[in-house]
Amino acid sequence: MEKLAAEVAAAAGPHADRHDIDGTFVTEGVTAARDLGYLAAPVPGPLGGGDALTAEVAAAQRVVARACGSTALASAMHLHVALAAAWRWRRGDTVVEPMLRKVGNDHLVVASTGGADWTHPTTVATPVDGGWRVSGRKTFASLSPIAGVAATFAVVGEPAPGNEVIVFGCPLSAPGVSLEETWDAAGMRGTGSHDVVLDDVFVAEGQITGRRTWGELDKPLLLASLFAWPVIYATYLGVAESLASAAIAQACRKPAGADVTATQDRLIGLLDAHLRTADWALTGVLAELGDDPDPTHDNYVRLQQMKRVVTLACQEVALIAAQLAGGSAYARRGPIDRMTRDLRAALYHPDAPETTLVVAGRARRAAHA
Repeated sequence: MEKLAAEVAAAAGPHADRHDIDGTFVTEGVTAARDLGYLAAPVPGPLGGGDALTAEVAAAQRVVARACGSTALASAMHLHVALAAAWRWRRGDTVVEPMLRKVGNDHLVVASTGGADWTHPTTVATPVDGGWRVSGRKTFASLSPIAGVAATFAVVGEPAPGNEVIVFGCPLSAPGVSLEETWDAAGMRGTGSHDVVLDDVFVAEGQITGRRTWGELDKPLLLASLFAWPVIYATYLGVAESLASAAIAQACRKPAGADVTATQDRLIGLLDAHLRTADWALTGVLAELGDDPDPTHDNYVRLQQMKRVVTLACQEVALIAAQLAGGSAYARRGPIDRMTRDLRAALYHPDAPETTLVVAGRARRAAHA
């Protein structure tokens, strides 16, 4: 899969700065990811894919992210859905097979929509004959300019503790579905993470792929976490690796005396420490989980702690890279400025670093009770 990743990176890299400046979707990179079969890599072989598992996908994401963070992050939002569906299929769950076949054979692109309403969706589903009528707004729908289907969810009745949440695939061409181009962020500006608006959209029973409970971190979300966080945070680590290389290269081009060089060497050593720590966290948790992990709360805490370590390391890399690169990186748009802003996005996927400590602390306390 890393060979495919290198091809996607080659297609995406030359356009990364332009899309960042313009705030436009990274069409070249994501189109290459779709057409080359990169997005189909996690699909089981019998269904048209490449049988890639999480560790392989995470390694490939680092390659793509070094060239274009937005292409990698947008792709991650599809890849983790495909990985989770493949996990279900390998356990005999045929509900996900039609989607996997379309991804594997027809290059279907799936946008996921859980970034803003993870455990507490506000989109409402009203029961009708043969299914539901769904209305609401899904924000942060990365990949939406090119996706054919949104993997999403809605609460039945009204948002309230204990109410049922239906999980379903919604074609973005369905009547009542519209795309509002709202994405204008500080970083990851090319992901196309616009709002998907559902206005009385009919969802048939056959579109339902799961059910869960409003307000709870239950099995469907625990399952999604098994694949989302390694793939997404491998993306941020890849950006940080590329940023560090660019900043070091820029520092080396500037003439400096012995004192300045010593200071730079210390900063480069700090970069090395943070990147190694993030790498150990990511590769370590993947080794702990193995190729066939279970969606347990303990594994969720493991992944959230990895996510916290990588997030904080990336923020430190961004600060140190700015010092090494100097004023020219601050004064104009370019790769260093772009990647520095891209890394800020790592802070905003649930849970936040401080919330992670609370969740992990409660789990430890419960284990000792």
